[in-house]
Amino acid sequence: MERRGIAEAGGAALVSALLAIAALWLAVGYVDWVLVASTAIGVAIAAAANYRARTGHADAVATEAPEVTADNFEDHTPVTAGDGGTEGIEAEPSVEDGRT
Repeated sequence: MERRGIAEAGGAALVSALLAIAALWLAVGYVDWVLVASTAIGVAIAAAANYRARTGHADAVATEAPEVTADNFEDHTPVTAGDGGTEGIEAEPSVEDGRT
């Protein structure tokens, strides 16, 4: 795993452990270290899995995406109302056909 993934997982584990300590101290009056450690480990595993899923998805999208260049960028962009009109309308609306 990259350094960024390790930092995300470690930071999430640290923050969750500190929050668990504070919550237990305020609510119960003592700290159950097994609960704190298991919470931190679970959060670290979840954060690492989330990081791997995000980076894996980004890599998959990058390999499947078409290469857009200056010559073909118009083929990969949708036509909108501000791009010079709407596709499919050949004539201007008139009173006779009810499209005013």
